[in-house]
Amino acid sequence: MIHPKVRTVLSVLTRPRGAALLSAIVLLAVPARPSAAQTPAPKPAAKATTSHPSSGSTAANHPTNAHPTGNAGGKPAEPAHNTAGTTRNPNGTMTVHTAKGAEITKRPDGRVESIKTSAGHEARFDSRGRVREVHAHGMTVSRGPGGIRRTVFDRPDHARLVAYGHGRGYIQHPFTYGGHTYYSRAYYYHGGYYRAYYHPYYYHGVYLHGYMPAYYYPSAYYGWAYIPWPTPVYYAWGWAGNPWYGYYGAYFAPYPVYPSAAYWIADYLIAASLAEAYASANASAQGDSAQLQSLAPPRLIYASYDLDTGTTSPTMTKEVKDAVSEEIERELAASQEAQDPASGKTASLATLLADEQPHVFVVNTGLSVASAGQDCGLTEGDVLTLNNPPAQDTTTATLRVLASKQNDCAIGDVVSVELTDLQEMQNHLLSNIDKAMAEMKDHPGQGGLPAPPAEAIQGIKEAPYAAAAPTADPNGAAELDQTARQGTETEQQVAAEATAPDDSNATAPPPIGGVASVPTSPPSGPSAPIVIALGQTEAQVIAGKGQPTNKVAFPNKTVFIYPDMKITFVGGKVSDVQ
Repeated sequence: MIHPKVRTVLSVLTRPRGAALLSAIVLLAVPARPSAAQTPAPKPAAKATTSHPSSGSTAANHPTNAHPTGNAGGKPAEPAHNTAGTTRNPNGTMTVHTAKGAEITKRPDGRVESIKTSAGHEARFDSRGRVREVHAHGMTVSRGPGGIRRTVFDRPDHARLVAYGHGRGYIQHPFTYGGHTYYSRAYYYHGGYYRAYYHPYYYHGVYLHGYMPAYYYPSAYYGWAYIPWPTPVYYAWGWAGNPWYGYYGAYFAPYPVYPSAAYWIADYLIAASLAEAYASANASAQGDSAQLQSLAPPRLIYASYDLDTGTTSPTMTKEVKDAVSEEIERELAASQEAQDPASGKTASLATLLADEQPHVFVVNTGLSVASAGQDCGLTEGDVLTLNNPPAQDTTTATLRVLASKQNDCAIGDVVSVELTDLQEMQNHLLSNIDKAMAEMKDHPGQGGLPAPPAEAIQGIKEAPYAAAAPTADPNGAAELDQTARQGTETEQQVAAEATAPDDSNATAPPPIGGVASVPTSPPSGPSAPIVIALGQTEAQVIAGKGQPTNKVAFPNKTVFIYPDMKITFVGGKVSDVQ
């Protein structure tokens, strides 16, 4: 819909449905990873984080400013600052106190950095003035790479809802078994759901949630999975006709042969990450997966793509995949040696990093991270290495990028990752190890792989805590959609208040040593309507509407996203407005 104040000169264009769907596919990305949940037991207070809320932070970590009614001297406390005006800060930013009671901090270039609204919401914006994170009374709305929205809501019954829209996300419930606290998550996807279990523990000032399997295999099966086979085995995955495989073909290719099950599991893990990311984007775009699957996906061009020959060398090299395989071998060996698999010790960062050896992590969801003082993005299937455990007084870890895709953090970049995100990456790896081992158990000898010994897959035990978990809500997908809509509305309200015309009616004081500028009189009469017409250039649109909230670039078009509309450019000129 076109904003009523905008007079649009457009022709009615009939576009092929396939092109519209393809645009929607690329505009939307995939879900973010699970986050830390509520405090399960009395412990020292966790440190509040200020990173992308993919780390699991919620509004509880960002309390709004409280103003007591009195003080020790018996005098009433000073009221909240609600006087309209502008203050120039020593660091070059400006803080605007609006007549509506909001407090907006702007960067030297005029872009919004943060806001505290009159309703008590708080939000941060990135260096381009785009919403990064909103905290609103128990709800956290965050934006990851590509502008993908994620909404986290903590209900009064201690359940946590993590929603991405279109029925995707998970609902987490705490429960107890044997005097210990566990968490059960029901992941909703494509109209169904699956269950997963986690144990909470305290590490470096934050609560983390380590993955707990629903079934435990005999020790011999774990050993068989990482001990090399007598002869490397060829295996055909059959991915050639799958859209995700063509889409990520320049980034990933499977091993030609497999020396052990651990190497096969590595390809299973990476492929599952990329396939789920692609399928989730399709489901988010239209919900018509049957028709979307028939669309030819756009080709991603990476640094390794040769325009002259049209060939690529996968960005994820054999050396990187070998490092992932070796990490899987270590996890399998730890599971084999565990005296009590139900203890969950093999699923904690504390145990993993205690050996002070390098470890490899596969990114499980979109993340915005810091690198050399700048933000950059990580997406599903990127690979990181951690060479040293984090310092005791930090809630982040420093890792180096081993493999990444176009527009993500560059290979070799050193990035800072929240421990909650790192734990979820390990959970993702452990979960896919379990799924891959279940696949080999249920289909022994599939595709020419060696079959595990019969005794290795007998006596499988179900985890006792799984039976004690609360049942999943069959209407969970609808609850998640409602949460996602509330998150969208909250973010839009905050963004609108942050970018509304300055109503302070006061000029900013001059910088130290500077000279005050002469105030200008506001224009009289109604402002002229903004005209967006077919054929206008990007510069003409920006001159009329200002910089967009988000800008999405494709090989053959660019999309400007404003709070009230979306403008598509083809060949640098307006071709559509929505």
